[in-house]
Amino acid sequence: MEEKKGNFNVPYTPLGMSVYTLLKKNCADKLSSPALSYFGKEISYGELMKNIDRTATALIGMGIKKGDVVIVSLPSVPEAVELFYAVNKVGAIFCGMDCRSSSDEIDEILAQVKPKACFVSDFHLHAFKAVCDVPIICISFMKTISLVSSFLSVFVELATGRTALIAKKVNFYTYKKFSSMGKTDKPLEEVEVSGEDVCAYFYTSGTTYGRKCAILTNENLNASITQYSYSQIGIEDTNRFCTIMPLFTCYGITLGTHLPLVLGKQVRMIPLFTGKNMKKLLMSEKPGYITTVPAHWEHFKKDNFKNADLSFFKGAIIGGDKLSADAEEQINEILRSCNSPAKVMRGYGLTEASTAVTVQTADTPTGSVGTNMCWSRIAIFEPETDTPVPVGERGEICVCGPNVCKGYLDDEENTNRLLHTHSDGKVWMHSGDIGYMDENGFLYFCERIKRIFVRYDGTKMSPYAIEQQINRCPVVSSSLVYGADDPEHEYGKCPCALIVFKSDVEKTEAMKVLDEYLKTKISYHQRPVKVTVTDALPVTKGGKFDYFRAEALAKEIEEANK
Repeated sequence: MEEKKGNFNVPYTPLGMSVYTLLKKNCADKLSSPALSYFGKEISYGELMKNIDRTATALIGMGIKKGDVVIVSLPSVPEAVELFYAVNKVGAIFCGMDCRSSSDEIDEILAQVKPKACFVSDFHLHAFKAVCDVPIICISFMKTISLVSSFLSVFVELATGRTALIAKKVNFYTYKKFSSMGKTDKPLEEVEVSGEDVCAYFYTSGTTYGRKCAILTNENLNASITQYSYSQIGIEDTNRFCTIMPLFTCYGITLGTHLPLVLGKQVRMIPLFTGKNMKKLLMSEKPGYITTVPAHWEHFKKDNFKNADLSFFKGAIIGGDKLSADAEEQINEILRSCNSPAKVMRGYGLTEASTAVTVQTADTPTGSVGTNMCWSRIAIFEPETDTPVPVGERGEICVCGPNVCKGYLDDEENTNRLLHTHSDGKVWMHSGDIGYMDENGFLYFCERIKRIFVRYDGTKMSPYAIEQQINRCPVVSSSLVYGADDPEHEYGKCPCALIVFKSDVEKTEAMKVLDEYLKTKISYHQRPVKVTVTDALPVTKGGKFDYFRAEALAKEIEEANK
């Protein structure tokens, strides 16, 4: 049935459902087919649905109810998939948390979302040692793989802090103990969950205004994956998806997991991956599609693929950062030489728009990120206004559609910056990104208005958030963080900082204090790789910090100190 909503004239039925209901309806005739594959272990759709039901029962056994928040800080592992759908089934809110978050970041997130439970991998458990007022359910990463000896298991118990937590008898559970709460013959009472209900919180990496928590509904996520499945990318041509992206990200959940599962595909889950292993991954897993970031392809060289047959490979979905036209053509050329019909599938998207809003088609010009998908309207306006710019001219990329989030949690100021009701009566999301559209409707992404930059692994970095942490150091007066080219990787940038020490501290001693502070208080992926001490931060003529002169000033100081 064709239903209309706004300007979108396509089947709208999935948008009224919960993400769990959409999965359940679509896999009803595929229960014997493989759903997940993890280190050689296969889980069928029937087994997955039973695991989801058991997990949902266990959540209810813990007292989790509709509207409660459940934090999940896990890489791409089967338990993360089960939790995403189980949390949704009971009407609770899935909150993704980066597995690399520091203790201070965890405290801030817990204070904001007030979770009823936290599911944590054992390798991240050390950061939760001070958390005592929220139940912590620990998932043993090594035991999940099922390749661990008894001796190594004991070592992991001690190294990750599980043994210490058990000894303290804090509010702590193993995943096995948690799962046992779901073993019952009593049928699970259905909870009514609609498309308008909040499905998930995903933290953006922040802009000049800091890290924010995007509120996404069931409709948002279902719209995202449904319109993607309607696009001209041929997902029906394969049965194997490979997901590298962690499931604490919106990208990992939507395009890496929810999309292929709703389409009845087999999802090969890869929790730990570097670009050096791309050939090994492709040849061993033989996926039809794979979700990646540009850095995953930096070792994709022609010499590595002589006489390789990649005819099974249909498409490389690449998001999270800008990919150069030259790199795109190089990847496509190698794929052609290896008998693959695949092409790089870049798109434009944001967490606030439930990931991708554009897709590349066969006629997409080189350099473009494609055209809008069926439910996503894209237009270019003068920044922070609803005044459209002429075709071909640069302006702010804005998005309108059912995939656009409800705003930011407890943050009216930034929500009002993001969402604007235009003169057409519709709510448009202002991305803060600069781009233009050609006469055929193809979008070109140019640069970010925001200060945000992207690491080699696709992690978006917020200079503002890092500065806030650095400024808490007792010897620091002020700081300015910027992204510099990563000397170890072809793609991405790494954080660097300009530091002004307090006037009453000796610089040599202050540097020692700062070094220790950075090591203990800031997550390694956010830790500045280079610190330059200056007497004053650069400012514009208007007296504001000149963020874009930071790197140049740092180089000037280095040259002067030689």
